[in-house]
Amino acid sequence: MNILAWNVQGLGNDWTFQILHDYVQQYSPSLVFISETLSSKSQMERLRIKLGFSRMLLWEKEGRSGGLCLLWSDTINVQLLSGSKGHIDVRVSSDDSICWRFTGLYGSPDTSLRYHFSNLMKRLGDSSTLPWLCGGDLNEILFNHEKQGGIERAHYLMSNFREALNYCGLADLGYRGPKFTWCRGKATNLVQERLDRMLGNYEWMDLFPNSCVHHLNLRGSDHHPLLVELLKADEFSKFGKSWKRGKFHFEEAWAEETECSNIIKEQLSSSRTDSLEGVAGKLCLCASDLESWNLESFRRLKLQVRKAKTAFDRIDKQLSSHNWKEHQRLEKVLYALRYKEERY
Repeated sequence: MNILAWNVQGLGNDWTFQILHDYVQQYSPSLVFISETLSSKSQMERLRIKLGFSRMLLWEKEGRSGGLCLLWSDTINVQLLSGSKGHIDVRVSSDDSICWRFTGLYGSPDTSLRYHFSNLMKRLGDSSTLPWLCGGDLNEILFNHEKQGGIERAHYLMSNFREALNYCGLADLGYRGPKFTWCRGKATNLVQERLDRMLGNYEWMDLFPNSCVHHLNLRGSDHHPLLVELLKADEFSKFGKSWKRGKFHFEEAWAEETECSNIIKEQLSSSRTDSLEGVAGKLCLCASDLESWNLESFRRLKLQVRKAKTAFDRIDKQLSSHNWKEHQRLEKVLYALRYKEERY
């Protein structure tokens, strides 16, 4: 079972939604927690349908900010325990009778309100004895080494955060991938911090001892998405699925390709008979040629996407003020290629 958590900073952007859709397709999360949706209930309902989830819990945005959403598939049962503009707390169970708790968290970016978040964490800790996994964009770091650039974080803020986690019996689950999960600023003044994380109590870690948290690529938002693989003692990380094409049909995107037009013209202008059988034969040959051309074109496009993603990943893992402009350029290239790939 996988869980995806991401501060999307608004889902009105087609690029951000496409990235979210890609991650859902690639990792098949059973549970997705989204913060800063900046979207209405009707907008989120449409997105839920597009993403293919059966159910949704929503804390709507306030004005032009905020908004939390929890989406889940029909492979699990989810029961709401509590919610606010800073959290959605649920009880999760599945067919194997394992029952535990998940809390999607969103810490206020206003440092003067951080004590409210610490108090919320303590109240949540007191409210249940279930195995507990929680996380999201907490908008706080534990130590100053979790920040690069800008001024140092005030020690009392980090101390209050650590105290709240200790009170709740929560431990950081670690991560694989880039060190920081948030990035903002210009190339000459880049600030990076580990604001997003996953936490678990010891009862939850006993249930899923091989679990792993991945920091996914920084794309479409200032925050890296978090992917959590819930793995029992006899389970190991498995990523990726084979790509499959459906039966032949004419794709809208083909009409923009000169090669496609040439194939159609060549087949339909051939000297074969214009009887009904002859026209049907032309269409069959045309379809066959288009299918072969599309397969080769798609292979070339997939190769371009793979090369662009490899270059992007390389920079994303070592992001700094020196390569920030190249990071932005590659993100645009990757967006254009993925958009073309999606239309195919």
